[in-house]
Amino acid sequence: MEIMPNPQVMLVVFIVFMVTMFMLNKFVFQPLFAYMDQREQKVTSDLELVTREDNELQRIENEIHEILSHAKTQAFTAKEEQVEEAKKSAGAKIERMQNENREKMDAFMAKLQESRDSMKNELRANIGDIESLLAAKIKHI
Repeated sequence: MEIMPNPQVMLVVFIVFMVTMFMLNKFVFQPLFAYMDQREQKVTSDLELVTREDNELQRIENEIHEILSHAKTQAFTAKEEQVEEAKKSAGAKIERMQNENREKMDAFMAKLQESRDSMKNELRANIGDIESLLAAKIKHI
């Protein structure tokens, strides 16, 4: 008994394989990759936002240090009465800017935490959908 390859069976197997690959690509892999790309873009944009806010905070801190240095320089060169006035003014301005910075930072951190929680919840919600889609597609195969 000699086994001979049957071209018709090979052609049918090849066609079924190609259709299966096409269906998997269209209904499983492309949506999954699209979701992963979207998530990566969101994470990247959030990281860029954090970097910009950090740079802004650094700039404000440098400005605060410059204001403080300027206030100290004026304090040493001015009379005793002017020294007290300059210290009060610089101290109030620094405190106000620090409070503003703290408020901005607190608001940003709250927004970031809210965004992080929202993204986690969204991902958790979508994982069930993805799993059910995959399970349904695998059952149909």
